[in-house]
Amino acid sequence: MRRMPTKLLFTVTMSVLSALAGRQASANDLDLSVVRFIECNAPSGSTPGGVDCLAHNDAYERFLAEYSFGISPKLMAPASTLGYSGFYLGIEASVAGIPDGSTAKFDAASPNYEDSRWRIGTAKYGAKPPKMYYPTIHVRKGLPWSFELGSSIGYLGHSELITLGGEVKWSLFEGYSKGVLGVLPDLAVRGTVNRVIGQSDVDMTLVGVDGSISRPFGIAGVMSIEPYAGYQLMWTIVRTEPMALFNPGGALVQPEANRYDPSEANLSGPNLMRHKIFGGFVYRYEFLAITMDWTIGLPASWTTDQYTSFPLTTTEKVDVKTKTQVAYSLGVGLQF
Repeated sequence: MRRMPTKLLFTVTMSVLSALAGRQASANDLDLSVVRFIECNAPSGSTPGGVDCLAHNDAYERFLAEYSFGISPKLMAPASTLGYSGFYLGIEASVAGIPDGSTAKFDAASPNYEDSRWRIGTAKYGAKPPKMYYPTIHVRKGLPWSFELGSSIGYLGHSELITLGGEVKWSLFEGYSKGVLGVLPDLAVRGTVNRVIGQSDVDMTLVGVDGSISRPFGIAGVMSIEPYAGYQLMWTIVRTEPMALFNPGGALVQPEANRYDPSEANLSGPNLMRHKIFGGFVYRYEFLAITMDWTIGLPASWTTDQYTSFPLTTTEKVDVKTKTQVAYSLGVGLQF
């Protein structure tokens, strides 16, 4: 009986590795290409010998806020810790859809960057990107005094993007299962940091702080189920370098010296903030742990600087808004 979880985890691991090995058939659909949010047109009469360029920071920042939600760390654990000698090794995967109204076909003659942001910002220019499939390998180790450390490595399907993450959790209140205090739930706080590698357009770091609550329930003395819920505040820290310039017709433009300074219309380096709520449960049988998780990215709004004319000396504050996003996650692991 005790060998069944090991065999199951091995089967799931091999399935994930096989899926990753076969990704080349549709690779790069979700790689970033944010340079396209800098729009440059042919020289005009108002700028003799130069080019007219505009950084669409509103569409660019909204796209990155939505994109980072798909690769943000999910809790995938209750508020209780593993115990000072506990250990967890799991294969987890989440699926997040592309937001509605973000994949309209891009018309080079009359470009709408806001409605076409997902077609513009991903590598296959003009093609509708697939759903965000994000498998991870997740390790957690229990420590004394109700602390827990964790690490993860994730891969975004249809891309070359990889995330490396670390986390620390402290359960403020746990360990009571009998008596009057046995009715109280577990409470925990957690901090996460995930670095994104494999993308040359942006330098991206995801930082999260969350709080969670859970309560275990025994089943027949050999199984348990532990529902949990919580809230997370996530920051996406983005930094860019001066980029080449993009023409809506599909060509990249590198202006000659003294004709145009790319830094004058470069993309912003925002610190994007999202609020998330989540819930799920962990089912345990002997060493086997199966986790289901639902994460909701709440609507967010902020303002950003947008150039309004050329030469780029005039800016105005532009409102940026995101809609609700949902991610579904499943994890299978060994816990002992």
